[in-house]
Amino acid sequence: MNKKYLTSACALALAATTLTGCGDSFNPDATLVKINTGDSTDTITLGYGNFVARYQQAMYDQFLMAYYGEDMWTSDLSGSGSTLQEETKDGVLEDMEAQYLTKLHAADYGVELSDEQTTAIADAAAEFIADNSEETLEEMGATEEYVQQYLEYRTYYSLVKAAAMEAADADITDDEAWMRTFTYVVFDTTGSIDDDGNLVEYTDDELASLKEQAESLAAAEDFDAEVESLGVTSSTYSYLKGEEEDSTMDMSLITAAESLAEGEVSAVIEVEDAGYYVIRMDADHDEDASASKREELQETAFEDLMDSWIDSIEWTVNEKAWERVKTQAENK
Repeated sequence: MNKKYLTSACALALAATTLTGCGDSFNPDATLVKINTGDSTDTITLGYGNFVARYQQAMYDQFLMAYYGEDMWTSDLSGSGSTLQEETKDGVLEDMEAQYLTKLHAADYGVELSDEQTTAIADAAAEFIADNSEETLEEMGATEEYVQQYLEYRTYYSLVKAAAMEAADADITDDEAWMRTFTYVVFDTTGSIDDDGNLVEYTDDELASLKEQAESLAAAEDFDAEVESLGVTSSTYSYLKGEEEDSTMDMSLITAAESLAEGEVSAVIEVEDAGYYVIRMDADHDEDASASKREELQETAFEDLMDSWIDSIEWTVNEKAWERVKTQAENK
């Protein structure tokens, strides 16, 4: 079993000791989710769903309770219009569906748990049960079977996702992941902030001075030394070669960067309502940024694949049963 999931088992044990509150009484063998894959039918029990939700509660209690207090579960912490309990339970259902589907499609990628992985999962589940009190296990609705099932699902998800992303990589061309990186300095012309927090527009003389500094940087023999001499701040930005639309950087800068060879510095670029920019092309092909872009494309391909898998099955949740699973500290 890989290290990631051995660590996950340890995290479970730690989280369980922090769980508070008692769960609602229900039949753990009741069906929470009915699944029709087209070829077969399957179910997920309410007991398992309750355990996963209560485990997530324990994690949040451990890391968030000190900041938000016991009312956090009935509060809209994200501003989405939903309580933390609602968001958590929605996330649990989404995760369970994704994990179920990756296990369902494991054979498509030749993924099968080895005897060593299976044994490690069983050992981690047994250790979890042994390391926690009966009261904690009861509060969490934890059984050795549920813990083992949880770790198995997560392992399949990790392995199948990695295999699917590797398969998707074959369809990603170098041009689709070719990232260029430049350093830029902006001489902000929007104004300064006074002691009262108000924006004060620059005078014509101040604007002229900023432009002179920008021109000095553009003409400097040593870009970095001039940045230091001027006392300004430089930043870096990576973009896709040939990019025609960018949601973060003004396209006038991307256009200017496209005309630069590696090591070249641009003339002053004026961006309306922003400032004077000077950029230096650092890497025509940034290998690290390109690797990150390739991984991003792999992730997108996996998300699209997951969407297609979701569309191919019927996943029916017993909402009335799911309502009985609560994550508040006062869940009686």
